[in-house]
Amino acid sequence: MKKVWKGFAAAVSAAAIAATGFIGATSANADEATVTPTPGAITIKNPIEGDQFKAYQLLGVTIDDSAYAYKLLGADNAAKIDNPATKALVNAINSANATAELDLDTDTDGKQTTISIPNQTDDNTVNAFEQKLVKAISVFTNDANMRLFSQELAKQVATQNVPVAGEATAENTGNALVIKGEDDAALPIGYYLVDHVDQANTGNRTLSAYLVNTLTAAGAVLDLKTATVEFEKKVEDWNESLGDKDENSGTIDSNAWQDSADHKLGDPVPFMLKGSLPSNYANYDVFQYQFSDTLSEGLTLDKDSIKVQLVNFGTPNVVVKNLTADEFQVVLDTNNQTDEAGLPVGATKFTVKVGTEKTQGAGDNAVTIRDLKGVTSTTNSEGKIVDIPNFSVTDTKVVVTYKATVNKKAVIGTTGNPNKANLSISENPDNGWDGLISTPEDIVIVFTYKYTVNKTFNGQTTNVPAQLPSFLLEKFIPAKNGTVNINGTTGNWDTVAETQVDGDSTNGYTASFSHLDDGYYKLSETNVPAGYNPAADKFFTVTAEHEEESDNPQLTKLTVTYYTDASFKTVSGNPIVTNKPADGTIAGTIDVTIDNKSGNELPSTGGMGTTILYAAGAAIVLIAGIGLAVTLRRRQA
Repeated sequence: MKKVWKGFAAAVSAAAIAATGFIGATSANADEATVTPTPGAITIKNPIEGDQFKAYQLLGVTIDDSAYAYKLLGADNAAKIDNPATKALVNAINSANATAELDLDTDTDGKQTTISIPNQTDDNTVNAFEQKLVKAISVFTNDANMRLFSQELAKQVATQNVPVAGEATAENTGNALVIKGEDDAALPIGYYLVDHVDQANTGNRTLSAYLVNTLTAAGAVLDLKTATVEFEKKVEDWNESLGDKDENSGTIDSNAWQDSADHKLGDPVPFMLKGSLPSNYANYDVFQYQFSDTLSEGLTLDKDSIKVQLVNFGTPNVVVKNLTADEFQVVLDTNNQTDEAGLPVGATKFTVKVGTEKTQGAGDNAVTIRDLKGVTSTTNSEGKIVDIPNFSVTDTKVVVTYKATVNKKAVIGTTGNPNKANLSISENPDNGWDGLISTPEDIVIVFTYKYTVNKTFNGQTTNVPAQLPSFLLEKFIPAKNGTVNINGTTGNWDTVAETQVDGDSTNGYTASFSHLDDGYYKLSETNVPAGYNPAADKFFTVTAEHEEESDNPQLTKLTVTYYTDASFKTVSGNPIVTNKPADGTIAGTIDVTIDNKSGNELPSTGGMGTTILYAAGAAIVLIAGIGLAVTLRRRQA
């Protein structure tokens, strides 16, 4: 009998060790340094400041060399049977095995799927029950079954009010955390469940799964099994006049994704949200995964453009799955508003919840979530749940792409139009339904600029014509069959806007063109006032520098370069360069002064001109007559 008992004990010990190694995959940043155990204490490796733990003793143990004999807790048989820890273990075994369907006692005939607490408290009955209980625990040997058992055990520890044996909070990061009993007393040796109950607001780090292990007199060391996720938001940028818009624009294969961009009015701007999976993803039964996004007022969301994919970013990139409409949900914030023109009033907020719909409970207690597991797994021909083809926890990321259009409310210059987003995931691998953690927000900014014509007439803003002129701004857009050639690229002039000059003599006369981006431009005066000569066309480029990789991208330089003609080969004057000062901003407004000169009146027939001509003609006739008379007198003499 002693040999059989030692065999049971060894099996339980192995199960406990397997549980510790399984419950929560090792963090990618785990500290592998050796930690010396503290006698009479549970030592946690890899905690960070703010981590909180509670330890619950479930069984006692006596140890003889490598033989472990586990004991029910309690001063006598009645106390052992009625102990909250005993009830928690029995209920956890039965609840877990309802799913696992294991044989809890292979030494008896038939399949034993449940275990029950006896009614009698005599020594033989209690000892036999103790052995059955320990043997039943030892059956949960593989990763999935042990995780199932530990999750149910944690629930029952709370339900049965199992007392906390010891608790501790990490006061710093990097040092091992020691859990002892009350008043720093040593913990009794035995079988323990350790719960990572809370953590600092670290954002992208999951809680550790439940840790189960045996504490010996020498102490026990548990490796904290947490995991992290990564998130980023990107915006796409291009110079339209250069024709450098990526042929894969708006997709994961585009090379133009960065943290800032500049775009003009009406541009549908592509955005991308990308999140990874935690290394302990397999430990979750359900996994909530959702992106929260906030667009500036100057951008109008195209909800229909939202697309969600699973992408394996190994070499090469492989689209694992294009999610269908029932595999994700877009939720618009109820506070979003629009004006009469359909433009946003304030920021536009929305959430993309990724996964299939899953409900827990019924009636008023029903809770519905989106479960990512529903799209990353499938059921094979044998009825087993397996990963979908090409899916990898390490390399697969969830990608959301969408477009938002630059509208008239977009902010000009340095402030730009910031857009922020973050990722929220299930925090607890043992209960994916309960609680989310969120990454820090990632910010991208869309910049846009303004071109203003300061209009003068004969160098001044007084004595202006009754009818003010207009200006036409055009942008060069490459086209295969275009009629314009700039530096070897064919294209056409595309109308940006035509604006009439407005203002007064006090504030000046201007014509403004708002919400421009970089490119080649042509400015022409139209509707020239009577009595004034048209101003020469202006040809110029707008170039901008803004930080492509930054947590808070900035507009750092805005340059306008004028050219002598439409070939854009010869620069006219010095470029106008605006650098961002160390403690200031770039307004983003480009100013140019254009003067209209009035013309002089040319001579014409009629009026005073005619009188002068008649007088001059009469004088010529009179002189000719005098000359003729003198000549005749000389001949007669």
